[in-house]
Amino acid sequence: SSGINAEYGEITGVSANELQFYTSLSATCLQVPLWLLSRMALPGLSEVPLLLLNGLCFHLQSVIAYCLMNLISPVTHSVANTVKRGLLIWLSVMVFGNPVSLYNWLGAGLVIAGVFLYNEAKKLTDLRRRASFRHTASKAILM
Repeated sequence: SSGINAEYGEITGVSANELQFYTSLSATCLQVPLWLLSRMALPGLSEVPLLLLNGLCFHLQSVIAYCLMNLISPVTHSVANTVKRGLLIWLSVMVFGNPVSLYNWLGAGLVIAGVFLYNEAKKLTDLRRRASFRHTASKAILM
C-alpha cells in the first residue's frame, strides 16, 4: 500500500506527484504562519496575485523538473540545474547591476569549465559505449 504510515512516520510507495503535494503542503503550513507573524498583517490585495503567481511558477518548475528527470539522467539534470543557476546569477548582474567580485568571476568560470568537461566526458563515454557495442556485435556475427 502507498501513503503515509502514521505508526512509524514512514512514507511508502509515494509517487512523484504525491511527494510534491506533501512537501508543498508542509512548506505552506510552515511558511504562512511565519510570514504572517513577521509582517504582523495580512497580505494586501496587490500582493495576493503575486503570491499566487509565485506559487504557480514554483509548482510548474517542480513538475517540469520531475518530467525532465524521467527523460535524462540525474547527473545531466544536475548539470543543467547548475547552468540554470549560473545564468540566473548573471541575469541578475545584468538587470540589477549587482557588483561582480573576483570570486564571482571564478565561480562563473568553474560553472563553464564544469559543463564543458561534463560534455566532453559524456561524448567519450558514448563513443566507448558505441565502440564496445560494435565490437560485441561483430564477434556475435562471426560466431
